[in-house]
Amino acid sequence: MFNSTVRSRPRGAVLAAACAAVGVALGGLGLGGLGQAAAGTSAGPAAKDDPAEWTMMVYAVGDTPSVPQLMVENLAELTQLPPATDVNVVVLLDLPDAGDDDAPLQALPGVGDFSTAKLLVLEDGRFTEVRDLGEVSMGQPDTLASFVEEAADRFPARHYGFTFFDHGGGNTGGYVDTGPPVGQSLSVPEMREGLVDGMHAAGIEKFDVINHAACLMANYETASALAPLTDWIAASEEIMIYHPLAVSTFEPLARGGSGEEVANAFVQGYTDLLDEIAEQPGGQAYRELLAMSVVDGGAVSGLDRAMESFSQAAIAHLPEITTEVAKARADALEYVAGFPGTEGESYDLIDLGDFMRHLTNVPDDVAVARDAVSAALDRAVTLQSTGKGTQQATGMNVYLPANPRNVNQEVLSDGTEPAGWGEFVQAFVDSASGSDDGGGGVRFVSRQAQILQADASGIKIAGTLVGGSSENLTRAETYVLAQLGGQQALAVIFPAYVDAGGPGQVQGVWDYGVTALSDGRTSVPATTQYQAQSGGLLGTFLAHYVAPDGAESDIGVRVLLSSTGDIESVTTFDVTTGSSAGVSLQVGGTLTPYVFVPSSNGYQRRPSERSIRITDQLQVDFVRLPAGKQFDMAVVVGDAAGNTDATSVSGRVQ
Repeated sequence: MFNSTVRSRPRGAVLAAACAAVGVALGGLGLGGLGQAAAGTSAGPAAKDDPAEWTMMVYAVGDTPSVPQLMVENLAELTQLPPATDVNVVVLLDLPDAGDDDAPLQALPGVGDFSTAKLLVLEDGRFTEVRDLGEVSMGQPDTLASFVEEAADRFPARHYGFTFFDHGGGNTGGYVDTGPPVGQSLSVPEMREGLVDGMHAAGIEKFDVINHAACLMANYETASALAPLTDWIAASEEIMIYHPLAVSTFEPLARGGSGEEVANAFVQGYTDLLDEIAEQPGGQAYRELLAMSVVDGGAVSGLDRAMESFSQAAIAHLPEITTEVAKARADALEYVAGFPGTEGESYDLIDLGDFMRHLTNVPDDVAVARDAVSAALDRAVTLQSTGKGTQQATGMNVYLPANPRNVNQEVLSDGTEPAGWGEFVQAFVDSASGSDDGGGGVRFVSRQAQILQADASGIKIAGTLVGGSSENLTRAETYVLAQLGGQQALAVIFPAYVDAGGPGQVQGVWDYGVTALSDGRTSVPATTQYQAQSGGLLGTFLAHYVAPDGAESDIGVRVLLSSTGDIESVTTFDVTTGSSAGVSLQVGGTLTPYVFVPSSNGYQRRPSERSIRITDQLQVDFVRLPAGKQFDMAVVVGDAAGNTDATSVSGRVQ
């Protein structure tokens, strides 16, 4: 039976990595029982005149940061599968050199240690090597195509499934191979190219299912590109942690199930794993940012048509609705938001349906086209699994830049963006950046904010906008600067409240608290940016991680605050590569939070002067600054063009 947070639509979730430290006690989060799922492989290459019922291909790009150990652990779990003579599980796995900081600490059962790319088949509770490909780049479409062709040739079947396994980056693609012979990742067009070429060579008309065991890949651009190649797609809109490829994913294969059943099992299996972890002390932290979905490949063409119609209608009215588009973008659920001064590093991925939901005050023809997109999206997404922090997720994220001055022109020019949406994004960017009508400026009457309240419980300030500015306003935030990590830095960003005390008044509230890493004795604050979501406030901060063996990487930490300010969820993810992945934090390592300090170009990221050693007491805390601590507090507003203004006060913690 589906968990109550798994929503099946009428008709008929990633990169995997353990997040084993932040926000909960370390240890004690064992796998437990994954259940007995029936699947396996044939005893050897199936004869072409006697195909198996199913062949599941797994493209495991393991020669990349943060992934190899957890990838090997996850694949090793598949050896629990009972034999099923009518099912093939075929894996292409590339691993780093043994001397690499990210090299796995254990060998895959049946294969032993290796640092090349190997074609493997699962049989008799172990993996068997079919062929060693040597050093190849799995971030190239020809490698992907060759795998599809060879897997289908050696292990033919009546039904084919495909699973991508590694880092993901939404519309930027993913599956990052940083090892020799050359470091590369697959863009969305390259993913399609590799699959199409391999399918053509193998004589595969269509996959029954494509799974993305990776972060952020429940993405409209990716679905639009791959839907013609498959009946069903399963993926995650959000960051994924731990092992994404649940053993129960394979149960439908053994009983001759459909692609939809396999896709549903992929989502449900991962959800069940997080639910199991959530039952253990502190484990609920892993569950609340879950956002997985299943997409009907055949229904995506209808969504494409609706998006094209919406784009045409919206573009025709952009001079008058640019501000409304920017407001809707600011209010929509965003995945892995960027920081001030680092907007170019942001994924700029928002939930597609939530954006449409927030797009109001538009002409009738735009509203009709908007509603048609929402209806088409609802038809395409047949199953969702969400948490408290992702309640408004609708099943697909999409690229829409927050600032027209920071646009990924590569994805707008390389064929990544579907025609309709790509034209809309470019037109919106041009309108926002090139027309005063699209963002005519926002200004406060005074640079000195008014203090409405200041006592031991906190402070409330307000600024009044110049007449007419409210019409151009697209976002409003509260900034607090204080001494953090030995330097004057941005402490926290919260939402601000527009028209809270009357028309044109913008209010900011702060209770003197900052987000910090703590080992139970010492707390080290980090610059944290919070955005309002249906489940509360969703915050992000960055830290530098040094593993016990000296390996270094940068990580992000996402914190969900309830409406009462309690921390309900913490997840960690790697931010070292251009794509995203969960990350494992090991006892004995250290974390150094980053703080953002004012600079001529906005803010610069710098490490704190203090670090926290990772122990079983490591947690994320919301700590109050000491009485007498000096701070500066401002409300900051912006328009569609990226123009900003602020009004501020200075004070001391009471």
